[in-house]
Amino acid sequence: MKSTKMAIVPKKAFAFCRFTICILFWVTAILLFFDIKWFVFIPFIIMLISGILTVKRAPLIVLYKVLFDRDSKAETEVLNVSSIRFSHYVGATFSLIVILFLYVFKINLVAYIFVGILTILQTIAAFGFCSAQKLYECLVLGKNCCNLGKRIRGGSCNVR
Repeated sequence: MKSTKMAIVPKKAFAFCRFTICILFWVTAILLFFDIKWFVFIPFIIMLISGILTVKRAPLIVLYKVLFDRDSKAETEVLNVSSIRFSHYVGATFSLIVILFLYVFKINLVAYIFVGILTILQTIAAFGFCSAQKLYECLVLGKNCCNLGKRIRGGSCNVR
């Protein structure tokens, strides 16, 4: 059986990361309303780099540690590296789809719909509900399921 690689990060840094990405997607949605398209590259780049570097070296985690983390005894969170990487790649992929529809296919309506979906999904994830991380852990590892993951698995998973 493949071993699961875990990472320990400050709990507040992980929350900062989730909410910052959520805010960036909301800003993207608002700016698209005003036909300001370039901003979509910012969450895409952050999500892509986070997926590549993994959670301990993700830009927003590092930024939080540098700016705010003065307490070495702060509460920590143990995270599955693969599930976090998966969630970052899901966000980056959705963002890339938006970029493609805005700049390559020039079908703005589809891009706006994808930004709306992405913003809603990230808002749900930021508040700790059914995120791509939890879906990965539920479907691949059989634990930490949200209600959607539990339904997909037929109710055979731990709900946290």
